[in-house]
Amino acid sequence: VPTRAFFYGLDPGEEVDVVLAPGVSIFLSVDAVGEADDAGCRTVFGRLNGQQRTVTVRDQSASDKTVHREKASSGDLSQVAAPFSGVVSVQVRVGDRVKVGQTVAIIEAMKMEASITASIAGVVDRIAVEPMGRVEGGDLLLSVTG
Repeated sequence: VPTRAFFYGLDPGEEVDVVLAPGVSIFLSVDAVGEADDAGCRTVFGRLNGQQRTVTVRDQSASDKTVHREKASSGDLSQVAAPFSGVVSVQVRVGDRVKVGQTVAIIEAMKMEASITASIAGVVDRIAVEPMGRVEGGDLLLSVTG
């Protein structure tokens, strides 16, 4: 890889010849670079030996605007986690008493609903998601003190 391309990358429309071994080389070019998305990633459109390729790369200079939620501890029964990605609606409030197996939230994904239950009896001391919040699997929903 030419030194400038290695350290600074290619400009749109630029092509380089990368020698892999004597008599073996590839041609790399960049056609366009997309705008940074909410996660700070850009889509780069280019060519490898004339074949169109698309890659997504993290732009270190772009800010990450996505919501990162707290993850539940897997061994802590007082923490209730989302079992999979979806939209969750919490059915209890801070201060409510819950029993083992009581439904504390409902998660919806791909037109299916599933109940999320408490693993221990106690009082809800914290709710970590907003009403009808989008969550990923393992995100903390709420905690219960026994």
